[in-house]
Amino acid sequence: MKKVFGIILIIAAIFVVSYVFKTIPTNTLTGSKPSETPAAPSNTQTTSGQYSAPSGGTATYTPPAPEATPLNQRVYISSAYVSGYPSQYSRIALYTRLKEGETVDITGWKIKSNKSEIIIPQAIELYDPSGNGANGNIVLKPNNYVDIYDLNSPLNRNLRLNKCVGYLAQIYNFGPISVSYGCPYISSSETKNLSGQCQSYVQSLGSCQTPDQTFYNSLPGSDEGNACRAFLQNIGYGSCFRSHQQEKDFLSNTWIVWLEQQNLDLDSQHDYVRLYDTNGSLISEYSY
Repeated sequence: MKKVFGIILIIAAIFVVSYVFKTIPTNTLTGSKPSETPAAPSNTQTTSGQYSAPSGGTATYTPPAPEATPLNQRVYISSAYVSGYPSQYSRIALYTRLKEGETVDITGWKIKSNKSEIIIPQAIELYDPSGNGANGNIVLKPNNYVDIYDLNSPLNRNLRLNKCVGYLAQIYNFGPISVSYGCPYISSSETKNLSGQCQSYVQSLGSCQTPDQTFYNSLPGSDEGNACRAFLQNIGYGSCFRSHQQEKDFLSNTWIVWLEQQNLDLDSQHDYVRLYDTNGSLISEYSY
């Protein structure tokens, strides 16, 4: 009986050992550890660029290439806004970054806002005193500027500013447009044959200032008085233009464009302004 009972105990012990052995994980038996390095993430592609993670490194971002345009980085919108003084109007300013000798014709280009669209018109580069000069395309050179207003031109023309345009601003209402009054002074060599009184008066005139009618009428009817009157009559844009138009720095770097019947209609609070060339390529954009 004791012998049978011993056999039963042996069989039970074998069964218990076998069960415990089956429940122990294999990697514990072999002494290996699970991997502590996660699998490298796969690259992800977005519509704005590509992420990439080199082996063992941190993910980096490659931005998309800028939109390719024929004149990229050459003409910019520098500002756009709505002013309420003296009356409400919209203004957009452009400028160029061209290399020496480069030019760009912007006539026919489009400017779009959120509410409107206009086409850049022609202008007169060298404004003749007669006012009858022919319009031409606006061809910009390095460091040129274009100020565009949705106002009516006092000259019925768009133009490139010059040394003498301050005389025009004395006659015509340029409104909110800032015009330089740095006209060339009349040299003493031009007045040396006039009377002392006349020379003193001419020298007292400010830059771009036309003679006062009261002084003009006060001159005597003598030869000296008549000579002075004749000289004073010629002070203005016409004589300034004829004397200085051949000078290299006669023309300003700024063009003024009045849109006349076109409606720029910028939003007074916020707007998104885009400049397109004649091929429809986006050249510059500006938001405020």
